Amino acid sequence: MHKGLKEKAIKLRLENQLGYGSIRLQVPVAKSTLSVWLRPFPLSEKRILELKKAGLSRGEASREKFINTMREKRREKDAIEYKKYLKKFGKVSKKIFFISGLILYLAEGSKTNYYAISLANTDPRIIKFFVRWLCYFFKIPKSKLKVQLHLYENMDIEKEKEFWKNELGFNDPQFYKSYITKNKKSSFLYKESFRHGTCSLTFSNTLIKREIMMAIRAYMDTVLSN
Repeated sequence: MHKGLKEKAIKLRLENQLGYGSIRLQVPVAKSTLSVWLRPFPLSEKRILELKKAGLSRGEASREKFINTMREKRREKDAIEYKKYLKKFGKVSKKIFFISGLILYLAEGSKTNYYAISLANTDPRIIKFFVRWLCYFFKIPKSKLKVQLHLYENMDIEKEKEFWKNELGFNDPQFYKSYITKNKKSSFLYKESFRHGTCSLTFSNTLIKREIMMAIRAYMDTVLSN
């Protein structure tokens, strides 16, 4: 039940830019629940002003402004933590970089066959990290890597391909035909600008795949035996 209500609440927020009070009239859930659902989708100050002029209650306008203020405070705190760790890390050693790639592959990579090195993610930074890792440690030419995009039918397919081309610095021949999924009731958010589908990076090499998997096993055994 809550899944359908959450989808409806977010849709009203994104497509109609409604305030909390207006959404609660159509989505009967607790304020705290609605707050959690809508936290990633704040209204702009301009939109709050428009709603206020159109009859948004003073309390609701204050709530929207409070949410925006808290969001900004979180960003400021995040920036402080980011700078702290950026300074702490300094220059990442080759060993740490190598281990980071192993753990990433252990968590996100394909481990079901002996030759395909494949990792899929929606975050371009993770894919870019893995591209750099593969090229640096295994001397794989970047031009030899391939990707396949998993997109939804209501996306602009060519626009998303261009997005990933620009992010990764890949060329057209490095893209397999995109896998297109038909929209389901719960997938309406995939048309939003912050969604770019899933990118699956692939390279086939039995020797390198074996080295990666055995390095992961050796690292895990070392940690668990200490």
